[in-house]
Amino acid sequence: MLSDALKDIRGLFWNKDYEKVKGETLEKAKSKLDYLKNFIGDKQFAVGYLTLADFLLAEHLYYFEALYPDQKANYPFWGRIRHNLESLPAIKAYYTRPTALKGPFVPPMAALQPKHTSVTLGYWGIRGLAQVPRLLLAYSGVEFEDVLYTQREAWFDQDKKNLGLNFPNIPYLLDGDFNLTESAAIQRYIINKWGKSELLGKDIKDNAHIESIISIIGEVTGAVKGLFWNKDHETAKAGVLEKFSGKLDLLEKTLGGKDFALGYLTLADFIIAEDSYYIEAVFPE
Repeated sequence: MLSDALKDIRGLFWNKDYEKVKGETLEKAKSKLDYLKNFIGDKQFAVGYLTLADFLLAEHLYYFEALYPDQKANYPFWGRIRHNLESLPAIKAYYTRPTALKGPFVPPMAALQPKHTSVTLGYWGIRGLAQVPRLLLAYSGVEFEDVLYTQREAWFDQDKKNLGLNFPNIPYLLDGDFNLTESAAIQRYIINKWGKSELLGKDIKDNAHIESIISIIGEVTGAVKGLFWNKDHETAKAGVLEKFSGKLDLLEKTLGGKDFALGYLTLADFIIAEDSYYIEAVFPE
């Protein structure tokens, strides 16, 4: 079943026009992929315990997501099985060996090359609370799998229960066998793990300033973001602006004409940049 479903998809890696034909190729495979989705359900492995099928599923997912990164969330069983397989002690031990083969997947003359990654960020298919972590991972040069949930049941009925998260929530970060939730914690983990420590400040005083700015911005944009859920937002927004205009004025005075909040790039700038979209949507003037 799996080989039949993916035979044509793997063939696309040798087709220089794969972008033109990958849509119809996916349509042909969907009925079999949907059958696998229904058969496997929320099981940890394809038939409930580890079998050869799980090894094949885990490996084939790299090919599928290279072509259809936006489709992986429609088949949550797939990522769950790969995560469970690659979390097994023997598999983890293999991938930590200097000689472990993580790529290439196909010869260099292929039209497309999948990538091996052990870092996964999961969130709804929107920017939201995951956009700053996404940008931090990209800035830090970390290859990661961006899992986008477009169907509520894929998260609530399946991955929330089955990924083994210590505190199930989204966004979540998987780094090998380590898992983390809460966006602020994820941001700081990324910075501390991948060597961009100056993003949290060059010293303890700068770090304190960064946290202070983030706290003030969070207070202001928290109120602004609440307007997006308020059907009377046009009436309510004047009160929000009046309440926080003083703090915005102080931020403008403090940050002045600097290119970045502290004069060099920090976490505060990532958050200010992202939250500015919400503020200008409500208060374009």
